[in-house]
Amino acid sequence: MDDRKIGLFDILGPVMIGPSSSHTAGVARIAYLARRILPLPLDGARVLFYGSLARTYKGHGSDKAAIAGLLGILPEDERLSFAPEIAAREGLEVEIVPVYDGPERYHPNTVVIELRAGARSLRVRGASVGGGEILLQSVNGFEALLDGRLDAILVLHHDEPGVIARVAALLAGAGFNIASLASKRRDRGDEALIVAEVDGQVDSSLVASIAALAAVLDVVRVPSIRS
Repeated sequence: MDDRKIGLFDILGPVMIGPSSSHTAGVARIAYLARRILPLPLDGARVLFYGSLARTYKGHGSDKAAIAGLLGILPEDERLSFAPEIAAREGLEVEIVPVYDGPERYHPNTVVIELRAGARSLRVRGASVGGGEILLQSVNGFEALLDGRLDAILVLHHDEPGVIARVAALLAGAGFNIASLASKRRDRGDEALIVAEVDGQVDSSLVASIAALAAVLDVVRVPSIRS
């Protein structure tokens, strides 16, 4: 059971620009987190709306919200309404694609963000689950399950014994309390992804220490939406 204290804004709804918390605020936050996972100058961006979002995104401003998130604008910011114009000035082209016949397993308010930056690419799937709350469900094909409330690190590594323990030891040694830790792999001995949420803000020196571990291929910090 979630024992998080209920606050005023949990009852009245989030502070936001736009007509719908799930179709506007949630979409902006998913795009915002995707951009923070890949903070490099973008060569291109594509946003795919599934389910309810595919049918209603224009009326609810979901397209503006997605573009705003990619610009680093959260739904509380009045600039959200002008996000397409800001993106045009900054040279960011965002393709919006409604998908009406997506997989049945997808949440009705599913967004897929595809980003390209040089040789790097990112594909994030997230769901706006209501009241402005989100769940980042996958990152480049790996299950992630992040809600953006806490700092997280994504550790891509070769699947071999001891990697999870070494990552956990570095986090604990740096004084971080691990709120959750999960690992998903493509296949035995193949690539795997550790997803760890922690209390506090992970700094670049800890990211570098984890990246230096044997078998680790890449490390990405996913800052909390609140940080």
